Amino acid sequence: MADRSADTEPGERPGQRRGRRRDVIAAILTGTAIAAAVVHMVKPDLKIDGVTAVLLVVAVVPWLGSIFDSIELPGGARFQYRQLADRVEAAEEQSAQAGRAADDATRTARVAFVTRSGEDSGAPDTSGDGSGEAAGAVEHLASEYTGLRAHAPSSAARTARMEQIFADLVTATRRLDGFDIPAALRSTDPGTRLAGYARLYARPDGDYLDGLTQAVLGDEQLAFSQYWGFHAIAAVVDKEGAGRLRLGQVEELDACLARLPADSDRIPFLRRLLARIRSR
Repeated sequence: MADRSADTEPGERPGQRRGRRRDVIAAILTGTAIAAAVVHMVKPDLKIDGVTAVLLVVAVVPWLGSIFDSIELPGGARFQYRQLADRVEAAEEQSAQAGRAADDATRTARVAFVTRSGEDSGAPDTSGDGSGEAAGAVEHLASEYTGLRAHAPSSAARTARMEQIFADLVTATRRLDGFDIPAALRSTDPGTRLAGYARLYARPDGDYLDGLTQAVLGDEQLAFSQYWGFHAIAAVVDKEGAGRLRLGQVEELDACLARLPADSDRIPFLRRLLARIRSR
């Protein structure tokens, strides 16, 4: 999963977009007025007929709402620009949030389905020597994920394959009793860290919550990894309770939420996770 692209800067909110748009429009109107004054000085005899004047007014009026709260015309007619703009932007934001929540539910259900489909007996591999079939599968999947991130361009196909890899990691790591979770979480290899997230998503264990949270917070530039890392944290919290998280870690999750791009698919899930943590 990758964050959708946005026209705004990372973390930019509707009020910030409106403020930036207001400044740009004000500059354009000021520049136009100065240009008109220059033309008038250079050609004082130049005349503008009534039709041209009306067309100029029609062209400018729709943009005035970014500068003025309202404009009252002769006869009492009033245009409430900013209130309308606020309502439109609020509706757009609600629609975007609903879309992200639906995407989140769809991805989670798809991975859960693939995970269940790929399970065999579910029995742990107790060989402990790293030579078992599951251990080899984990190593292969982690390597493939790292390669995809490094070489494949962002696309729906790449995201779908990453989801399949994560689902397969959930199945494989569940079977490994000898899986070294701390080493996976500390690894500099994205695929190995993802394997650590998959293991704790499959078999939540509060003893590793501190290392898991630090690893996930460090993956802020890897949207897919951090997204499923949040899911792993949620799985541990659901099983062990939010009390296993330190206050400083909750504050760091809050700070991470504030930094995420405004259209990030991670935002709705992280918001729900923080709400669950605070409700316990």
